[in-house]
Parts: sequence; C-alpha cells; structure tokens
Amino acid sequence: EKELNEGTLKWGFIHSSKFWADNVLKFEQNDFRALKLLVGLLGSGDPTTLAVACHDIGEFVTCHPLGKKQVANMNVKDRVMLLMGSTNPDHREVRREALLCCQKIMLNKWQDLDTIPK
Repeated sequence: EKELNEGTLKWGFIHSSKFWADNVLKFEQNDFRALKLLVGLLGSGDPTTLAVACHDIGEFVTCHPLGKKQVANMNVKDRVMLLMGSTNPDHREVRREALLCCQKIMLNKWQDLDTIPK
C-alpha cells in the first residue's frame, strides 16, 4: 500500500502472481480503497507506473472472486483500452500490459459459464 499512497509503482515481488494469490482478499478492506488507488494510477504520466497498474488490475481480476464485477463498477475497461491505443513511443510496455489486463477483464472462466443466462 506504500507504493499506492506514493503514486509510483515499480516492478517487484509485490506484483507477482504469488503475491496476488496470497493477498487479493486484503484489497476488500476499507471499501476496496487499495483497488481504487490502483485504478487512480491509470492516469499517471509515468510509463512504468501505468504498466504495473494494468498488470496488477489484471491480477486482481484473475484472483478475486468478484474481481471482474469490482472493476466493471469502476469503469476500468474503458480506461485500460485507451492505454492499449496509446501512440506514445515510450508506452510499449504500457500497451502490452493494458492488452493483457483487458483480456483478463473480458475473459469468461469456464467455471462461470453455467451462471450465464442463455
């Protein structure tokens, strides 16, 4: 949460799949405050922060049982799609992570297919 409060994200252990699997439910605390801070960083001017934020949102969506619903309520997909289309030459990593994030947001897990109305 220290990185979130500072507004700058850097690649490291806390952005790994293992971290997310172990800690994703902690993001529910204080009405999803940490997730809201993470989403707010999608407006950062720092390419590394943008890339890491996209990555982490994708991990949240994948690991949290209601992750897709939470990010849908925050209109995250539209913001991530804008980053996917960035023409800034310094945003190559941002575009890649935004694409992966968007895929995770849009992916339907096979376990959820039974709950989709036909």
